[in-house]
Amino acid sequence: MRFLYLHALLSLLAIALAQTTVSCPQKRVRRAWSQYSKADKDTYINAVALAMQKGYHQRFVEMHMDPPSEREAHGCLFFYWHRAFLLGYENMLRSLGNQYACVTIPYWDYATLGAKFIAGSCNNMLSCSTLLQDFGGSLPRGRSTQSRSVNGASFQTDNCVVSPMTQNFCQDTKSWTDKKCYNCMPRNDWSKVAVPPDVNIVNVFNNIMGNVKPTLAGVTAGVQAIVDAMHSIYYNCIVRRNPPANPGNDLRTWTTCRNSKGTSIDPKDIITMRVGAPATSIWTATSNPIYPFFQGLPRTYPAYADTSNLGSNSYTYDFTGTALDGMNNLCLSFKPPRAFLQESSLIEDRLNPKKASVYNPDTSSSNQSCIATESNWITEATALAAKVYSEPSDINNQVQMMLCVFYNECLGGVYDYSEEFKKTFRVHSPPPCKQVIDGLARGDFVIGVPGWEATMMKHYKCSSPSSVFA
Repeated sequence: MRFLYLHALLSLLAIALAQTTVSCPQKRVRRAWSQYSKADKDTYINAVALAMQKGYHQRFVEMHMDPPSEREAHGCLFFYWHRAFLLGYENMLRSLGNQYACVTIPYWDYATLGAKFIAGSCNNMLSCSTLLQDFGGSLPRGRSTQSRSVNGASFQTDNCVVSPMTQNFCQDTKSWTDKKCYNCMPRNDWSKVAVPPDVNIVNVFNNIMGNVKPTLAGVTAGVQAIVDAMHSIYYNCIVRRNPPANPGNDLRTWTTCRNSKGTSIDPKDIITMRVGAPATSIWTATSNPIYPFFQGLPRTYPAYADTSNLGSNSYTYDFTGTALDGMNNLCLSFKPPRAFLQESSLIEDRLNPKKASVYNPDTSSSNQSCIATESNWITEATALAAKVYSEPSDINNQVQMMLCVFYNECLGGVYDYSEEFKKTFRVHSPPPCKQVIDGLARGDFVIGVPGWEATMMKHYKCSSPSSVFA
């Protein structure tokens, strides 16, 4: 239950802002948090803090934690449920004042995060992510863990963080009404958390460009804040050239699973999102304060297949400055860029000093260097694997296995999901890299590319290497 609460918060905080009560003349275009200016970041953070102060934020958390709602949110329709949920939250934030009217949802550039961790330029989730730092960061555990409760879910946490974003946090609506809010946000120590091995451009590419099963139905095995952006790339590359006349009757845009009542979800069914006590559907909860923010949003899942076809709530993504930019533009013909990434970035800064002077620190030459290092390794590893394997899927699989072994041997190990995570998201299989490591140990898989270890070590350092990388 504690993970459910934490994910609800992360879903809200790693993403935010759009249009509703206050009119915005601009199109909604969501950008990576790393591309935000200081002023943009301050505006976003202030909006979330104000939403907490007004008692809106915790109502969205309560909706996310409502059991029947959560059942659909973390089932096979994860993308569409959260797309509706985040648009409602976004509309709420945009309604808070003229200064917030055009704020758009920032996404977490997770592929770059992974590149930085693998390259050794940072050591954990906190040091690798400016997003987590800007959202208030985390604190080390005190003498003992703290007992907290959010919306009736009790859990232990390392500390409770006070920051510009979290200073108005309230654990539930009753506490907000009674003016007994925590006014801090319970968090564990993110500096103790390693970046997961499945966060890299190879895995992202395979997941987005693969068939509909891992892209649409299998998302619960790897919940990330960037999944909505990833799905938009999937739609752009796989679906948009030949869009379905009926998204609810096309394998590229529809799958089904059971709701909390045990019945299969039909394309015509109303999305389950309940709020308040007693729990009422947000689509009919006219007296609830957050009801207005969902008006004008579609009530059925298939309508959310294409983010550019949502009327006044339509939005797109700008992947400029991220590791996903080339993938979104080139789709299936995408090939990892070579070392010119870093060089061209530096040349552009010299030719355009005005742009260089305002360039965000999170997309500095250091970050570009990490992306270039990963890209160069992928290019060489792919070429090496292509000498042995001819099928692109086999080549990609070999490269992914190389990276999994490197994580296991050199970056602290590869582990299964916690039992709490499995229960919350109804996950029955280990993460992809854990499956690879277990399969290699059993002899079910093999990396059949001679010399791949030397190629890996040409680009990366190994902490406490075993005989594989010695």
